[in-house]
Amino acid sequence: VSGGVASIEGKNIALNGTGETWTTGTIELGNASDTTITRSAAGLIAVEGKKLSPTESFCVAVSDETTALTTGTAKVTFRMPYAFTLTAIRASVNTVSSSGLPTFDVNEGGVSVFSTTLTIDASEKTSTTAATAAVISDTSLADDAEMTIDQDVAGTGAKGAKVCLIGYQT
Repeated sequence: VSGGVASIEGKNIALNGTGETWTTGTIELGNASDTTITRSAAGLIAVEGKKLSPTESFCVAVSDETTALTTGTAKVTFRMPYAFTLTAIRASVNTVSSSGLPTFDVNEGGVSVFSTTLTIDASEKTSTTAATAAVISDTSLADDAEMTIDQDVAGTGAKGAKVCLIGYQT
């Protein structure tokens, strides 16, 4: 390595740092016009300029499978195992509501992460097809944050509710 650039079999590796600690860098696979992998900061890797952020999900049961949903705050409480960036939140039921829209609120430390809460339309099993899409206003969940899920509206006859938080570790 000379001046932060190493050559391995004619291919370039540019690294920035001191000693054995490299803080940022670029690896070109093939020619310069081929694939480039970069590390801009701890945990931030990109291929051809596109950040790699593996998507994960946490799915939480908000009710049992056989009892009709009922409204209430903090129907389930859990803690985030690490800092997490939300990209989506989904809800589903096993038995549809015959009328009314089952509505869910997800809270971080007692404050809603939504500006428009999550709903499932009557006669539907998932929020992905809801006429009014949920809007997430707080996408950044802190490590060890206390999370609660409220059932704001139960609908009629809906059973087996789950909520999935979708995103990636930060």
